[in-house]
Amino acid sequence: MQSYTIGQAARLLGVSPDTARRWADAGRITTHRDDSGRRLIDGRDLAAFSVELAGSGADEDTPTPPSATPFPAS
Repeated sequence: MQSYTIGQAARLLGVSPDTARRWADAGRITTHRDDSGRRLIDGRDLAAFSVELAGSGADEDTPTPPSATPFPAS
């Protein structure tokens, strides 16, 4: 099975490598280390996580825009 580095996974998910690293550190996505010590994500795990992420509507690292509230009339 194909494995992906944190950077490759981040590009595929459309997030920064820091976000992908935080998700891995938090245990949201499983990683393993290769012989040179790089953290890798198994392709099946990445696919399952991307489906989970898409189903959630948004990730918690995406800022929510402030609501557009009109100024009170004077």
